[in-house]
Amino acid sequence: MRIVAPAAWGGVLLLAGCGLAASPQPPTLWLPTPVRDLGAARVGDRVELNWKMPRHTTDKVELRGPQRAHICWMQPRRRNLVFKSTLCRAAGKGEFEPDKPAVFFASLPPDLKQGPPSALAFFVELESPAGKTAGPSNAAWAAAGAAPPAATDLQVRTVRKGVLLRWNKAPAAPGLTMRIRRTLVALPKAPKADRKMGSPPAPEQTLDVDLSRGDPGAAVDHDASLDHTYRYTVQRVQRLTLAGRIVELAGLQSQPVTIDAKDVFPPPVPADVVAVADDLAHAIDLSWRPDADPDVAGYVVYRRDVAAGSGWERLSGHAPVVASSFEDHDIIAGQQYVYAVSAVDQDGNESARSAPVMEALPQS
Repeated sequence: MRIVAPAAWGGVLLLAGCGLAASPQPPTLWLPTPVRDLGAARVGDRVELNWKMPRHTTDKVELRGPQRAHICWMQPRRRNLVFKSTLCRAAGKGEFEPDKPAVFFASLPPDLKQGPPSALAFFVELESPAGKTAGPSNAAWAAAGAAPPAATDLQVRTVRKGVLLRWNKAPAAPGLTMRIRRTLVALPKAPKADRKMGSPPAPEQTLDVDLSRGDPGAAVDHDASLDHTYRYTVQRVQRLTLAGRIVELAGLQSQPVTIDAKDVFPPPVPADVVAVADDLAHAIDLSWRPDADPDVAGYVVYRRDVAAGSGWERLSGHAPVVASSFEDHDIIAGQQYVYAVSAVDQDGNESARSAPVMEALPQS
C-alpha cells in the first residue's frame, strides 16, 4: 500500500478549492428596465408620448436591437391611481431602439375627443422576447375631452411697438390662453449702433395671452426687436386641474408665418426748438430738446428765407447733426429766417419737421 505524504495532501486540497471560485449564474430573462420618464402632451385629437429607452435589462445586461413596447391608458376617477394591466386600454404597440429617445402618437377614440375634460393616464410596458415585462412605466397625464379650437388665419405685421399678430377669434374658457411662439430666423446684416453692445434676441421665446375672459383676436409682441426676421405660430392651450394634477389641453397649432420685421417708423418730432441771435458770432443759434429714443441717429435742420420767399432747404448738410444744437452763420443781418428740425433714426426714417421758429440777426 502506497502512503501519501502530508505535503501532498495539502496540494490536493488546494487544487480542489480552486474549482469552487463562484456559483453558476442563471441565464438573463431579457426583461428591459421599466421606463421612468414617460411624458404626455395632448394636441388636437391625439396624445404625443415621449421617453428615453433603457439601455440594460433588469439584471444589468445590455439590450440588443429594437425592443417591443405596449402602450395603454387608464381613465382614473380618483386622485390615487393603481395600475392594473387588465384595466389599461390598449393605445398601440411599437418597437424602439435601446438607449435612445422614443416618440409615440396615440390617437384617441371618438368618446375621448368630445365632452368636458377628464384625466387620462398613459403607461408604457417594455416586453422581453418571451412577452414578459418588468412592470409599467410611470404614469404620464393628459386630458380627454373636446380640445380648444384650432388657431387659424394668423397674420403678422410690424408696428412701432413691435410685431402685431391677429388670429381667428373663439369663445373664452377657464384657463384658456393663446400661446405665441416666436423663433429667430435671421439677424440684421448691419446691427444698429444701440444693439451692438447688447444681447441679441433669444432664439426662441413663448408668450401666453389670457383668453379666459375673452378672445381679443390680436396681441402685440413688444419684445420683438425690429429689423430682425422671425417665424411665428399660435396655439390655444387650456390649463386644467384633473384628478389632482395640472395638465394642458391644446388645440391644433397655426401654420407658421415668417416676417422680416423692418423698422419703417420715424422717430418722434423734435420738441422745444429755440432760435437765438448771436451778435458776437454773427450767427443764429438753434437748440432743441434731445430725443430719448436710442434709435435716433441725429437731426436735420431746415431753413426758409422769408424775404426771398423761398421754400424749405436742408441747412445741416447730408449727414445728420448728432448734437441737439446748430449754428447758422450763413445769414444776412436784418433778414428774417424760419427754422425747423426733424429727427432721423438709424434706418434712415425721418420724422416730420418741428413747429417753425423765426429769428433775425439785428443790423449793427
